[in-house]
Amino acid sequence: MKKFLTILLLALACAAQAQTPADPRSIAMTGVPIEGPIDSLDVSLREHGFTAWGQSDDGEDYYYRGLFYGFRAKLIVTVEPQTRLVQSAYVTIGPYSTQKMLDKNLNYFLYKLQHDNGELTPRDGSWFYIDDYGSIKVSVVTLDNGAHEIGVLYLNTAPYYKDALTRGLHGNVQEVVTENALAEEQFLHFHNNGQVENLDLVERHYDRYGYLLTARMKEKEGYSSVHYTYDDSRRLVRRTLLNEQAGISYTNEYTYNDLGEPLTEQQKVFDKNKECLMTINMRYDYLTRDDNGNWTGNSLTFTYWEKGTKARQSTVLQKRTLTYWE
Repeated sequence: MKKFLTILLLALACAAQAQTPADPRSIAMTGVPIEGPIDSLDVSLREHGFTAWGQSDDGEDYYYRGLFYGFRAKLIVTVEPQTRLVQSAYVTIGPYSTQKMLDKNLNYFLYKLQHDNGELTPRDGSWFYIDDYGSIKVSVVTLDNGAHEIGVLYLNTAPYYKDALTRGLHGNVQEVVTENALAEEQFLHFHNNGQVENLDLVERHYDRYGYLLTARMKEKEGYSSVHYTYDDSRRLVRRTLLNEQAGISYTNEYTYNDLGEPLTEQQKVFDKNKECLMTINMRYDYLTRDDNGNWTGNSLTFTYWEKGTKARQSTVLQKRTLTYWE
């Protein structure tokens, strides 16, 4: 019986992992996000029918074969040497000995790529797609024998860890300083890989796409367990902290506007009997942004309520200074 239960639990865990939605905020190759540890990408590629056949002597390039929009193709995945995180994927299809066949298949791939990602812009004989998370370059390569190959380069430019992204930040943010910070940190610092620098946030567990799932937070009394919940668009919708030693729990819930920016935040504090002790409701009205689309001026309206008191409402003007990694 015990063995049966163990097998059942393992099966359920595998099913849950298989159903985990891919990261919509990444550059993807035919549905496979080009990001994360190479071991995780390797699993995804095999699930999509690709076969591994070797790697370079320095261990930075991994070689695969498989179908790319129905055509047999070769794939080279390049990783960062120290972290083993995926940097790019380069697909080659061909060779083609006739111009007619080259043009026909090139137009087919351009159509499919544009349908799945967005408009491709022609420049200097190649075609490009660029968004906040990476880029795609389509080009034609002439071989020594005069034949041609079609090359598609997927380049990942987004930080792997999504700590900054789940705070509504765009680009590779290094530091954020907020004037009139309310119920938030005045100073935030992020590593070059996107992970927030916080010595009190320990035992972090991320999913394969770099989204924080659980952690422990150092408190005045022991530690709080922290859980993060995301919607289907991988936006943070709920953050829960539980400090069993102090008998206190905290929740933060978020909504977003049509642009995917944080619109409202509600913070609540509960005692050990689940009775609400305090509530803060906040609504953002962005006034100015920098060149990366991050707000630098904000009108924050908040309502504060504490058990035994009347609710109070006020509005504060906030300013932010942001610096970025090069």
